[in-house]
Amino acid sequence: MNETGFTGLTVVTVLYRSGDMLTETLPTWTRSAGGLPVRFIFADNWPEDGCEKVIAGCLADDRYVYLPDSSNPGFAAGCNRAVAAATTSHVLLLNPDVWLPDDALARICAAVAEEPGTPVAVGLAMHGGEYVGIDVNPISLFIDRSATASRAPLGPSGGAAVFSTALYRRFGGFYEHLFAWGEDADLAFRLYASGLRTRGLDLVLPHAGGHSVEGDDKLQGFRAFLLARNRLLVAARTFTWPLMLVALPILALAHVALAARRVRQGLLRPFLRGVGRGLAEAPAARRQWKGKRFGFASLFSYLTVRRA
Repeated sequence: MNETGFTGLTVVTVLYRSGDMLTETLPTWTRSAGGLPVRFIFADNWPEDGCEKVIAGCLADDRYVYLPDSSNPGFAAGCNRAVAAATTSHVLLLNPDVWLPDDALARICAAVAEEPGTPVAVGLAMHGGEYVGIDVNPISLFIDRSATASRAPLGPSGGAAVFSTALYRRFGGFYEHLFAWGEDADLAFRLYASGLRTRGLDLVLPHAGGHSVEGDDKLQGFRAFLLARNRLLVAARTFTWPLMLVALPILALAHVALAARRVRQGLLRPFLRGVGRGLAEAPAARRQWKGKRFGFASLFSYLTVRRA
């Protein structure tokens, strides 16, 4: 689909305790950007760790916008705030712990120019595997999609995703109440239900993964809480009622299995708090999305249609 032309790309990055990581990765971004029509917007949710200085040392003043917010409104809100400030036709959501090969942004721009209206999932190499976009899973509801999967992605992963700026805004971007972990799946289900398909790009970027919570038990617990809560909220917001009635017992059994894993990780209490909060907040979350929802027809299409 070609609902809009390509007039440039803005790399949107949400920072949180990212100073050391950005020092490693940002020089690879600037080399990759070269003379391309690429700009940068950084939403910094932890401004005190020196990211602004790192950015100023790598990029000319007229090539980036820096948006600090010490209140830490979350990854979803940071992305939305940055995309609201973008002036290019397309945005690339990119995690700060991703390295870019020299030709990466040129390849992304070329792919977008071919199909400007189609979301693009860029591959990430992490934890010993390669992943492109988001996949549906009967236990965890959504997971990183293996690069070798026969199906096309449900949608792009928030770690490396390209959207038409107008399309992202039209769908309301990420659901900010999710804060982090699952907001990209929420948008992916909504896009798919509306008939929008995502293209996987044959490009895999090195990705550290988890730098913002690494080594911090409190943040690991917060992540376990959010994943448990957000899984329920994503289903409540994006599934049709018939699919919800079938999914609920499956999700209940899945959460028993997930609870056993959290016990081994020492994260059972935040996990259970997340489940309780998700059940309590599900009705309000559902009311906040008025568009098309992902149902049996969408699921059948996703499971049976192979990628080109």
